[in-house]
Amino acid sequence: MEAASTVGTTTTQRGALKRVLVLSYPIVVANLSQIVLGLVDTAMISRVSTDALAAAAVASSVNVAASMLYAGWATAAQVIAARRFGEGRAPAVGQLLDVSLLVGVATGVVVLLLLLLAASPLLAAFGLSEDVRSEGVPYLRMLALAAPLAAATAMFRAVYAGVGETNVAMRMTVMVNVINVPLNYLLIFVVGWGLLGAGVGTLIAVTVGCVYMGRFGWTRFRDTYELFRISHLYESREVFPRLWSIGWPETAMLFLGYVNNVLVLRIVASLGTSVIAASQVVTNVQQILWTMIWALSTGVSILVGQSLGSRDERSVSLTERAGLMLMIALPTAVLAPVLVAPSLVLHLLTPDGDVVSEAKRALPLLALQVPFMATSMVLAAVLRAAGDSKWVFYTSTASSYLVMVPLAWLLAIGMDWGLRGIYVAGIAFFAARTIGAWWRYRQENWRTAEV
Repeated sequence: MEAASTVGTTTTQRGALKRVLVLSYPIVVANLSQIVLGLVDTAMISRVSTDALAAAAVASSVNVAASMLYAGWATAAQVIAARRFGEGRAPAVGQLLDVSLLVGVATGVVVLLLLLLAASPLLAAFGLSEDVRSEGVPYLRMLALAAPLAAATAMFRAVYAGVGETNVAMRMTVMVNVINVPLNYLLIFVVGWGLLGAGVGTLIAVTVGCVYMGRFGWTRFRDTYELFRISHLYESREVFPRLWSIGWPETAMLFLGYVNNVLVLRIVASLGTSVIAASQVVTNVQQILWTMIWALSTGVSILVGQSLGSRDERSVSLTERAGLMLMIALPTAVLAPVLVAPSLVLHLLTPDGDVVSEAKRALPLLALQVPFMATSMVLAAVLRAAGDSKWVFYTSTASSYLVMVPLAWLLAIGMDWGLRGIYVAGIAFFAARTIGAWWRYRQENWRTAEV
């Protein structure tokens, strides 16, 4: 198999660090390049107007929340693919991808219809001004058109990653972003479509990426894993129940988690347009840290899943420790220069002095989030690899709605801490997730669970 280089017994901590890095760095690069595109988009949109930047912040959050309806199925597909690969069951991987594509695209169509029909009332619910809504509604509808293709791409990425092929997602994302940056500039400024131009550019980019991922599977993996066979859709009785068992808690967790983000953004929106724009700027920085941690946790989950499939418990333990070390060290190294020269970095993202001042006050709190982010994600990665997505769902949802939302309101509005209160609540959120995941992990039922 082409991905077999990622499978093997890890006997030293150094070897575990190398395995996690080799598998995870393409995911890190792919997702960071996507973040860089977001930063470039933010910088370009901020030059259109502060209203456009605020509209992009809210519309993007709504779109991401809706996309969680299919993202959870991708996580389930990745977990199952890793286990089947560890067990040496190549044909089962092909059947998994075909069924996952059907489920993902169908869910993407639901997202498309939902956002097309409800774009205006969804944005109105944030109490945005009419000028901001007039910018945001067409942009959100354009993002909605990309949903089925984005869902298919997510399934390709998940299954390919599960068998150790993470480089293809990196190549696809970098290629798409190289196309997307000049295209967005052309559509936003030269054509004069403003924020709508950014939405059209995103739709084109997602289409190119989906075609590339499908072509890769057709030319490289079709025979190895017996991909793209209609008969798999008629023989899905074994696959779908397992997808459902892991996928519905992941889907619910991701969706409710992003609804939580939307609720928090509603709190931010009550603080004024400048604060909304500042939250978008700080969120872009936070996303860089989160993307690195999430990508590394994906690598940990894949390797732990493969090791559980091949009954290699020593590799599991070494992979856990390697993941935690990398998840703390790498984001901290990236954040350090931002904290040393915040004004320089923030002025690259927005020329608005009020927005920069608001964002500077919140940035140091991101450093305090990193250890809790890393620990909670390592624990969640292990539980996911064992198929225990339900507990991850319970812990995340409880932390969101019993800690994050009420504390964000209390600190940001009740105690008048503004944007800083939002990020203090974020620290408490990740701390609560860590405590819940640690309790489950210590029970050790995950070591013998079947997927």
